[in-house]
Amino acid sequence: MQIESKKNVDENFTPNQSVNKIVFPLKVEIDPMEGLLVASFKNDPEFTELEPQIFDDPINGKGMRILRYRKDNRVDVYWEPGVHVDPSTITIGAGIGDFEETIIEPAHFEVTERGVDVHFVFTDAQGREVELKIQEDTSNNSRMSLLAPVGTNIENPLRLFLVNMHEFDFVYRSGTEFFAKIGDRILNPKSFPIPRNNRRVLLTRYSAQPVIGTFNPPISEPFVFNMELPGEIEIDGMKISVDQDSKINKISAGERVNKAEVEFIPSFPNLLDLKDGENENGRWKYRISGENMTGGSYNLLRDGDKINIEIDVNDCWKPSNLPLSFRIFTRLVSSFRNWPTTYRWKSIIELGEKIAMSGTWERIR
Repeated sequence: MQIESKKNVDENFTPNQSVNKIVFPLKVEIDPMEGLLVASFKNDPEFTELEPQIFDDPINGKGMRILRYRKDNRVDVYWEPGVHVDPSTITIGAGIGDFEETIIEPAHFEVTERGVDVHFVFTDAQGREVELKIQEDTSNNSRMSLLAPVGTNIENPLRLFLVNMHEFDFVYRSGTEFFAKIGDRILNPKSFPIPRNNRRVLLTRYSAQPVIGTFNPPISEPFVFNMELPGEIEIDGMKISVDQDSKINKISAGERVNKAEVEFIPSFPNLLDLKDGENENGRWKYRISGENMTGGSYNLLRDGDKINIEIDVNDCWKPSNLPLSFRIFTRLVSSFRNWPTTYRWKSIIELGEKIAMSGTWERIR
């Protein structure tokens, strides 16, 4: 990605600042979403979960998208007109099954002081009517924040995908209307074994403010840009902060609550400054909305005109401000905390006349 920047600092720029060409291979993104719910079912021969998602942004459009999780670990994707869906951005389970636009009517999703209120109906690719209706009525509206273990079952990840679910809660069993069906078959909700505020809940959970951050999606070439040092430049929706030595100390996307950022300790080298045979390594931290999600190590080795890069995810998620029972649960079910550490990113940068890049994520255990 060739980017030319004439001036990317403020009016306090002084003649002592230098201008450098920088090559940087990493990217962080925010994927906007207004809300989501995941309803889990028991003893159905085909499906395990339904997940309605709500969008209202320039990237994803406006409306509802529904993921339907199958027992063969594939995921069906349906969306209503007005929602933009790019299959290359969907890396879930063993891959995509059904994939089509359809009429969803109603397509209602709301979180109120009394709980969640969701109702959708659509016809699937097999001609069956699919319906989910959940109307919760509770006096308790105290919610929490949770990192969803969405990356646990992805077999061939394209990116490190982190969903920090603000305003998160489970649906209470009592006082809730719950109805779900596919064709003539009723779907029965699963229960969750841990009480919430001393009340029984379903394994149906929702977030009124999910923040979705991604790290290192597929790109075919690194970012190449000129800038005055030190300073900050915005490229492709990402802010890159560069120090006086042309090293990158932080990258970020989004603003305030809807913000993802990666900090490098020490700063990540400008690839053009690496000498043949030189090895550089350090640490990185990934934050969403200012909360630590995960992190790990980076290693770079230059061999002629090639630079080998490895990003390891070493840090488990360490939840804060969870109720005691849920802190215990996330320890007993280790995937809630440990799943990011099963990811590793490897890349090769070729510093020829045309700078090229190839990089892939892999699951290491």
